[in-house]
Amino acid sequence: MATSNAQRIGIWVIAVVMVVGTIGSFFIIVVANQNQQTDQRIAQENYQKQLEEFQKAQEEAKKANRPLDGHKATSFNADKVTELKVEVLKQGDGKVLKADSTISANYFGWTSDGAIFDSSNKDGVTTPIEFGLDGVIEGWTKGLTGVKVGSTVQLTIPAEQAYGDQDDGSGRPFGPLMFIVEVKELK
Repeated sequence: MATSNAQRIGIWVIAVVMVVGTIGSFFIIVVANQNQQTDQRIAQENYQKQLEEFQKAQEEAKKANRPLDGHKATSFNADKVTELKVEVLKQGDGKVLKADSTISANYFGWTSDGAIFDSSNKDGVTTPIEFGLDGVIEGWTKGLTGVKVGSTVQLTIPAEQAYGDQDDGSGRPFGPLMFIVEVKELK
């Protein structure tokens, strides 16, 4: 059976359309993949930039944090911190704090290597911070409950009563911590 020219042309047209469609689909997939890779690279670059800015801000904050006047941060053996220890450095004569008290206090905290990670003394200017004892780490709540206003205490806090013993990526310190806290007033 002989095919007509019209049939041959039709077959060729179908074949060309299929080849062009296949090549076009392949081209679209390649372009989409390149766009996805570009988007991923840009997202990764943005993430890296934000991480570097966050780390730089943390380093600047660490440099700005100072110990309270008359006190210093010293290294300590983290393995020996197994329970909360409250040492009264100066006994106050004010009201006794409860676990849900809101207070104003000066403080600074450090890790076992002696590095200060937070303080109400920023670049030599000490500004009391107001907070509720029911909204802080467990070691502060338990350690400051029963303390009198006007007291200065040193808290040695095991990791499980602080921020845990593993770095969670939040920038908060981990492991056991020490603090000096000057209780200024009960709110």
